[in-house]
Amino acid sequence: MENFTFNNAGFYLDGQKVQILSGAIHYFRVVPEYWEDRLRKLRACGLNIVETYVNWSLHEPREGEFDFSGILDIDRFLKTAERLGLFVMIRPGPYICAEVDMGGLPSWLLRYKRIRLRCNDDLYFEKVEKYLRALFSILVPHLCTNGGNILAMQLENEYGSYGNDKAYLKRLEKLYRDLGADCLLFTSDGPEYNMLQGGTLEGVPAAVNFGSNPSEAFSVLDEFRPNQPKMCGEFWIGWFDAWYEAHHTRPAEDVAQTLQKMLEADASLNFYMFHGGTNFGFINGANYFEKYRPIATSYDYDALLNEC
Repeated sequence: MENFTFNNAGFYLDGQKVQILSGAIHYFRVVPEYWEDRLRKLRACGLNIVETYVNWSLHEPREGEFDFSGILDIDRFLKTAERLGLFVMIRPGPYICAEVDMGGLPSWLLRYKRIRLRCNDDLYFEKVEKYLRALFSILVPHLCTNGGNILAMQLENEYGSYGNDKAYLKRLEKLYRDLGADCLLFTSDGPEYNMLQGGTLEGVPAAVNFGSNPSEAFSVLDEFRPNQPKMCGEFWIGWFDAWYEAHHTRPAEDVAQTLQKMLEADASLNFYMFHGGTNFGFINGANYFEKYRPIATSYDYDALLNEC
């Protein structure tokens, strides 16, 4: 059994201070035959944690029918990471964004005309609980508190960019706990006061997501949460692509300079992405800011390890 805790000075694993150096790999964007290869390369880069989302819409494509096989065999993914000496940060949602269709919420939810998504709504929570109960039956044995390699779980995803329903977040936190998630929980939001006010909970450490200007981002976090360590939940080293637009790239020197500033600040971080992979089938979503921008099949992200 291992305890992963925090205070204003940092994160601690069984009393020993640790710096989170994580990289994101979404298991559902990489075929299982390549999981070990990708994880070995992440470890070879000196990272100690792999971070992944869990895509509800794939695991419950039809209401009440769950799939944890093949590319969705998250149990196998976690065991592979553990065998290679990697810890895991996991983001079960239920909403994940991740540039997947409907942010990972299954489309069949929309059959319920009165449902209110991502709110303190009884009907929504009825569906969420059934899904998380099935998922957590797999995840809980892998928690560090049970001798496994999952150190922390994220509550929801960047909720401050969507709303400020604290009753929803507290109810979701209670559901996590009731289903056995006794590990460290965290939230992540943009480094802006309105986002942090809407998306965080007292007693739950908050991470901030950004790609540059770490001193400014951490300054906002320090003012908002002075008694917790600095953590970049998503260090954006690239970006996702939309159809008919040029592939996003970022100079490696720029990424390295930003990384150096975070390391000098004794901050923890998660490369988003370490390896982006592929939007198989029709999981890729779309954005609509002034115009409709469907996400490309590739999720290369100009990541440290490219799609191919």
